[in-house]
Amino acid sequence: MKNLFNSIFFFALTGSLIILTSCEEDDGGGSTTPPTNPGTETVVVSGYVSQNTTWSADKIYELAGYVVVDSGAMLTIEAGTIVKARTGSGAASSALLIARNAMINAQGSASAPIVFTSVLDNIQPGELVGSSLSVDDAGLWGGIIILGNAPVSTGSGDTEGQIEGIASEYTFGRYGGSDVADNSGIFSYVSIRHNGTEVAPDSEIQGLTTGGVGSGTQIDHIEIVASDDDGVEFFGGTHDISHLLVINHADDGIDLDQNYAGTISNFFVTHTGGKGSNAGFEFDGPEGSTYTAGKYTVQNGTLKNTGGLGRAMTLKSGSQGNISGVWVTGYGEFVTVGGGSANANLAAGELTVSGCEFNSADISDLLMGAIVPEGADSVASISSFAAANATAAAPGNAGATTSEFDGWTWGASAGLVEN
Repeated sequence: MKNLFNSIFFFALTGSLIILTSCEEDDGGGSTTPPTNPGTETVVVSGYVSQNTTWSADKIYELAGYVVVDSGAMLTIEAGTIVKARTGSGAASSALLIARNAMINAQGSASAPIVFTSVLDNIQPGELVGSSLSVDDAGLWGGIIILGNAPVSTGSGDTEGQIEGIASEYTFGRYGGSDVADNSGIFSYVSIRHNGTEVAPDSEIQGLTTGGVGSGTQIDHIEIVASDDDGVEFFGGTHDISHLLVINHADDGIDLDQNYAGTISNFFVTHTGGKGSNAGFEFDGPEGSTYTAGKYTVQNGTLKNTGGLGRAMTLKSGSQGNISGVWVTGYGEFVTVGGGSANANLAAGELTVSGCEFNSADISDLLMGAIVPEGADSVASISSFAAANATAAAPGNAGATTSEFDGWTWGASAGLVEN
């Protein structure tokens, strides 16, 4: 996992929510936001959302710096709403953060998804895609962060953590606890585009970040387009996510840390070229001695690389869980098991990869170089992997159900969602 920052700013926070209405506003970084919203009221938001608030689909909302939904408040975002974030990095970054004990009620639909994008995007209400940005336009704003009270395995025996990008003095950045069923709300049919701005040297925000989010939270039908870091990253927690589409990320498509113990199902991760993407998966296990028993379940999805070689799955740092039904194609390496603890988990059956199709029906082809185990138990890793996949290397039914992404995603409209 990336280092937590203790010296990051927090920009434009006051004691209450600031709302301005404008067609053309300064972007906080010295330039001027293009007047891309003719005829539509633009509501500029910054600071704290400290009471129940609704963002309606007949307006465009503009994030000016960080916007924090504070403890006890609920932010409702109507289906079809467009939220645009101001461009900037460092102290001028824009992001939306749902704090512990706050709620998000963002329920889009297949006919009216909620879209988070950049102010440089000329998309208008009622449109699915604008014409001013492409799949290669990344790092224009921060992203979405949701925090909760569910278990996390952080270092030094801690049961809580401070989320990346928020300085330790800001308590709204805290996450984790003991409530497995904690509820942070609903986040459904949401497309997050052109995110991942740098908040500190070599440190960016993901498209969607969760920290200690519980199983009472509903997260489904999520699209991430052109993230300049990970598509999604989950720090511990027990929430599930289904129908996840990640397109053209710069780091990892799906990144798991601090013993995330939920289920990820029907996902499609594709590297389309133009970004130096690292891997489809990067999965870590517990960091500390607390809440170490949980395992992730990752099932029925697609990892597709059309932009070069790279690695499909990096499983390391005590990774523990079950991966099944994944269709993998276009990678130079399929699976790397890194370090003694992850290799030991694989050998003991605490980490499994089974029923997957690695673009080859012959398991011996995979063992010739596509699996790169590392650490003290490399031989055990190869043996365990081969045993798990020998009868199901090409089951014929692995991969995502791509119809779930039709009609509401940028990726499907661009013809990029095909197994």
